[in-house]
Amino acid sequence: MTEHGNKESQERVFYIDSLKGEDTNSGFAPEKAWRSLEKVNEQIFCPGDRIRFCRGGEWHGMLAPKGNGSVWAPIVVESYGEGEAPVIHGDGSYAAILLEGVSCWEIKGLAVTNQAEDRGVRQGICICGSPQGITGNLVIEGCEISRVTGENRRARDVYQSMYWNSGIYVTMPGRSSDKNHLHNIIISNNYVHDVLTSGIRVNQQEDFINDIHHTHVVVRGNRIERTGSDGIIVANCISPLIDGNICLDAGALGSLEDTRLIAGIWVCATSDALIQRNEVGGTRLFENDGTAFDTDWGTAGDTVFQYNYTHDNQGGFWLDCMGINRNRECGKTILRYNISIDDKRCLIQDDYGLPAHLYGNLFLNSKEGPLICCHKEGESHKFRNNIFCFADKPAAGWQKSSFQNNWYSDKTGFPENDKEASGDIPVSLSGLIDKKPSSRAGCESYWNQLHDL
Repeated sequence: MTEHGNKESQERVFYIDSLKGEDTNSGFAPEKAWRSLEKVNEQIFCPGDRIRFCRGGEWHGMLAPKGNGSVWAPIVVESYGEGEAPVIHGDGSYAAILLEGVSCWEIKGLAVTNQAEDRGVRQGICICGSPQGITGNLVIEGCEISRVTGENRRARDVYQSMYWNSGIYVTMPGRSSDKNHLHNIIISNNYVHDVLTSGIRVNQQEDFINDIHHTHVVVRGNRIERTGSDGIIVANCISPLIDGNICLDAGALGSLEDTRLIAGIWVCATSDALIQRNEVGGTRLFENDGTAFDTDWGTAGDTVFQYNYTHDNQGGFWLDCMGINRNRECGKTILRYNISIDDKRCLIQDDYGLPAHLYGNLFLNSKEGPLICCHKEGESHKFRNNIFCFADKPAAGWQKSSFQNNWYSDKTGFPENDKEASGDIPVSLSGLIDKKPSSRAGCESYWNQLHDL
């Protein structure tokens, strides 16, 4: 039996070495490794195949492999050997790694860049589903994405603006439906930094339409730093989970002229999204927005933000855009057991007349008394069992939000409509006031106490 035939009868492992490989080799052993991305792109891969790039190696161009794995035997792209993670430089391609119209793939432990002379719609790693049928069981895990010269300008022609690219971009052509959508997309434990785009983006090509069909989308444990626009944006998904991410300095590479409006982590055209255990800090404020979180256009059901840690976001804690392109199935936004420290400007931006329930949160500002609600009076927002600890009274008073059974520090004062207001704060805040937590770990004991308020 030939070597190739023998390998087809079991799990096949392909090796790629940019220094010692040759495309005339079989690829089935480290000493018989292929050299180029072009050789990999020519192959049709099968369930259970593993594609291993040599550590310390570098490749230029776009990795765009073909073939489908299976649920029980995905095709895995990974590294081997010792040294630094293998790097794929997109060099201005649409993406450094593109999974287009394929299912059951896992990309693990690779590094990518995608630099170009001029900004344009380009990605680090891109999943692009098929326009027909269900594309799914795709994993991007433990990768580093940096130096992507993407597009962060808002005022561009449709499909050429900042919302159609990202460090990790997950999309599909046209519109999703019950029969045509993405399923089981896991984006976990990646490091996305210094990209002139958003960090992670999930959507469909046709924007601003309340199509909510992608299923089991999980964005978990990623670290995002210094982006050109937003941190994480998830759209068109049923019950997406955005869990345990760190998003710092979103918009640091953007500008007022180009970027204008961003947020740290936000959802649009989703139903019953859950955003929890994230840290969001340093989001930039340009024209408006600049908040840690945002419930945006077309959301349905109840959107929940819980057990998050936000700090130093220039636009504030949360942006209320629920009424934009209003979905008739929109319920409310629930914000509970979050810790907000020194978020500037306001607790909430805007009010579109849909309910927001805030309870069990800690709002601490050691520098000022921020606005309760910016642009509107906040009549749709209900605060219950929260702790308010500000350096001064709220900048415009307590405005028109509803307050019930909250705790207030001496300098913060009480709103007149909180008949059960208390100055006896039930949680010791000295550890947070004296030294702001450097990570979510410093908040864990407080989350438990907030839950029990």
